[in-house]
Amino acid sequence: MDAAAREVPSPTDQGITFMDTAPVEAVGPVSRIAPIRKPDGFVPAVQRWSFLLPEHESTLRVAFFGAQAATAEALAAHPLHDWARAHLVGHPSGPTCVDHARSRLPGGQFEHVVCAYWVDGAAFDTWRNDAAVQGWWDAPERLRGPFGTWREVLTVPRDRQESIYWKDYPAGLMRSPEVSIFPTPYCGYYGAMRDRIPLAATDPLETPLAEPAFHPERAGFGERWHVRAPANLAVIRSANTWGRMDAEQLADYEVKLRVPLEAGMDFLADNPQPTGCLSMRWQGTVSADGATVPEEHALAYFLSLGHMERWAEGHATHAAIFGAAIQRYRHFGARNQLRTWHEVYVLPEGEQTLDYINCAPETGLLRWFEADRIA
Repeated sequence: MDAAAREVPSPTDQGITFMDTAPVEAVGPVSRIAPIRKPDGFVPAVQRWSFLLPEHESTLRVAFFGAQAATAEALAAHPLHDWARAHLVGHPSGPTCVDHARSRLPGGQFEHVVCAYWVDGAAFDTWRNDAAVQGWWDAPERLRGPFGTWREVLTVPRDRQESIYWKDYPAGLMRSPEVSIFPTPYCGYYGAMRDRIPLAATDPLETPLAEPAFHPERAGFGERWHVRAPANLAVIRSANTWGRMDAEQLADYEVKLRVPLEAGMDFLADNPQPTGCLSMRWQGTVSADGATVPEEHALAYFLSLGHMERWAEGHATHAAIFGAAIQRYRHFGARNQLRTWHEVYVLPEGEQTLDYINCAPETGLLRWFEADRIA
């Protein structure tokens, strides 16, 4: 694909490969320690779809690159934008697809986040070992001036991920021609998320930590930290779009679904210790130049999959979201114009890059877990 196609893929992209049935690895082994939670005879209100990596690729790389500035005008001049154009979209071994988002941090900083996916492991290694790509992050000017910069580069084995999409709304990794899309047998019920993660059939994917360590002494500004994530940290990208809605459905969405959705995200952001949600970015999807796209999405880190499930299955804020969505599907039926998607990754220990340079102290995982101060 050329750079423009990777940057702004069309919703009608013909490069997507759809499978008729789910592959064996998605169904899971016959022998399990965690029984499938799908109720007998259950039929989902809407059939959803998931991605499948090529057979020869054992690992997915998902990377987030962040730019911070005190004002929206300063953010537009952030040097990360030029780096992304040259070394992500324009690089011959760059990612298979890219998307962008913007938000405000609690301290008032403006933030632009670039998400990039690599399916081809050899291409990722070539890109990562390019001195021009990596040297930019080590340059002394990253620690000077008004800009904060960070990167969270995640290594995700194929059996430690799950996804759920609408067939007619390509988003996230679904847009990549390097993956195939299949109808998942597990969707529409509580517990489906864990059922969709292949390794969860034989591994509880628990955190080794009784409680995450919080480090308020990390100032962020003027410092560089490499955070060491524990085993089984769980990451979710979860999005919804109102771009296809007519006036009736948009009004219904604004009152009945958007209100509980934002309340749930606020609750997670305000309660990291009791929920285990240690970083919550509630973002508006944008184009590369910052133009608004009718989609919002959360990028959140939970201490474990179990912490994510406890909120999803046991807290009133998520029950309100789930109930409103199901009610909407039942009310509008085939006319429903809401489109949602999410991806979940459960990370192995020791293979993640969490790098924060001159950032606001509330950025990502900067103040959580053990870390090495680089500068």
